[in-house]
Amino acid sequence: MRSEIPDYLRRLVIERAGNRCEYCLLPQWAALHKHEPDHLIPRQHDGKTEESNLALACLRCNRYKGPNVGAFDPVTGQLVPLFNPRLHKWSDHFLLEGATIRALTAEARVTIKLLRLNDEDHVTERRRLVDSGLFG
Repeated sequence: MRSEIPDYLRRLVIERAGNRCEYCLLPQWAALHKHEPDHLIPRQHDGKTEESNLALACLRCNRYKGPNVGAFDPVTGQLVPLFNPRLHKWSDHFLLEGATIRALTAEARVTIKLLRLNDEDHVTERRRLVDSGLFG
């Protein structure tokens, strides 16, 4: 179900993200389905539909994220917030090695795990783009 996000706000989110998923960096033009504004703090947790609470997400990342704002770190077992594109810089938390996204922080570890950023489909998709010189 598409949320009621005003067109001007939807355009702002798309432009700010450079028309790519702010989690896995998949460009919109390479995706089968339209990227969506994702509520970083979901509406069911009283998150607002405003610029500071929205990130552009591909369909796969948005579905895996769901209403989550954090997850348990597979290394420490501690509850850690997910990577937040409004608060964090992608390159401070992640490293792209070939077609695989590596974690540099606990936030990245839980985000990679929860959003399945390195599952077979994600990596295959990225590998094709990287090998074609169309990713990055």
